[in-house]
Amino acid sequence: MVELELDWETLAVAFENQLPNSPSYLDLKTGKVHTQNSVTGEVPQPPGPAEGFLYIQPRPSREGYRTMQRFIETVTEPRLKEGLSAALVGKGAFRRFKDQLLDYPEIRQQWFAFKDAEVYTYVRDWLTHEGVEVTNEPPDSTVKERISSAQLPVPALPEQCREMCPASSIELSGDRPLVGCDWKAAIAEYDRPEVVFRPNKAALLVVDMQNVFASPEGSTFLPMSVPVCERIFELVQTCRQSGVPVIFTRHVHVNPHTDGGAMARWWSSLVLEGTEEAELVDVLRPQAGERVIVKCRYSAFVGTSLEMILRSLNVEDLIVGGVMTNLCCETTARDAFNRDFNVFFLGDGTASVNEELHISSLKNISYGFGRVLSIFEAQQILHGQGLHR
Repeated sequence: MVELELDWETLAVAFENQLPNSPSYLDLKTGKVHTQNSVTGEVPQPPGPAEGFLYIQPRPSREGYRTMQRFIETVTEPRLKEGLSAALVGKGAFRRFKDQLLDYPEIRQQWFAFKDAEVYTYVRDWLTHEGVEVTNEPPDSTVKERISSAQLPVPALPEQCREMCPASSIELSGDRPLVGCDWKAAIAEYDRPEVVFRPNKAALLVVDMQNVFASPEGSTFLPMSVPVCERIFELVQTCRQSGVPVIFTRHVHVNPHTDGGAMARWWSSLVLEGTEEAELVDVLRPQAGERVIVKCRYSAFVGTSLEMILRSLNVEDLIVGGVMTNLCCETTARDAFNRDFNVFFLGDGTASVNEELHISSLKNISYGFGRVLSIFEAQQILHGQGLHR
C-alpha cells in the first residue's frame, strides 16, 4: 500500500479531460499529475521509471451520464426535473442537460458541487483499487459558494468549449487553481495585493485562443486550455457588461519565408493564415466592434497597432490572458510593462504545455513586471467598480 498526499483537483481534471496522444500519469512519490504531450505522434511514456507512475485511464463517458441521472433524483422542481430527464435522450445529452440549468443558478451551483463529489468518489475508488491510500481529503465547494455569495454574474459557457473533449468535463469556475501547484502560494513572496487595476482605465487582452492551441484537433493542443477557455469566457462576458474593452490576438503567418524570421528557424511548423487552426475558438469569437490584432511574433506589440489602439482608448491597465503563458502572454506582458502600461496577468487564465513553465512565468511576471491575479479577483473588481466609458 502506497501512502500519498494527493493533488485532487488536477487528478480529477486528468480523468475528465484527456486526449489519446496526451496521456496523464500520477506520480506515486509526489502525488502530482504529469500530462505528456506528443510531438512525434507516438503515445508518450511516463516521465520516469514506469513503477513510479500510474497511468490515468480517462473516466468513461457513461459515468458522466450516470452522474446526471443521479443528480436528477435530487431535483424537486417538477418542470426542471422533467426537462433534465428529457435532455438525457439521444446524442448531445450533456449539452442539453446543462442548457436546462441556465435559468436555475442556485441549482446549477448544486450541480457543480454534485458532479465534483461524484468525480472525487470515482477517483478515490480508483486509488483504492490501485493500492494507494490518500492522506488528504478532496477540496469542498467553498469556491462556488463564495462566488454565489458575492452575487457575481455567472454567464453560461457555450458548449463549444465545454465539450471540446469527448468525455464529460469537470466544471472549473472561480479562482480554482489551473494546475496542481498552488500558484498563489508560488508567487506569494512577490505579490503586491495593494495593486488593483482600474476598470475605467483597463482593457482585457485575450492572447491567441486559436484552434491550434485550444481545440483538441489542433496540432499544438494544450490540455490546460480547456478550463482556461471557460474562465476567460466568463471574464470576457463580465468585461463586456462593465464596459471594459476586450481585444483579441491571432498569431498567424502568411508566408513563413518572408514573415517567419526567427520563429520559422526555431519551430518546425507555423500557424498559417487561412487555415482552420488559425481561427479563434468559437466560444471566444469577438463581438461587433471588438478588435482583433493579427501578429507573427510572440509579442502582440511587435509590428501591430496594439499600442496605438490602447492609447486611443485611454487604457493604462492591461489585463493579459490566453496562451501560451511563457511565450506570447509573458512576452506581451513584458512589452506592455516596457511601454509603461500597468500589467495584470491572469494566473488561472493562461495556459502552457506544463506546470513548470506556467509557474515559472507567473513568478517572473509577479517579481518584475506586473500583478498576477485570478479571474475571480478580476471579476470581483469589475463587478464592484465597473464603469462604462
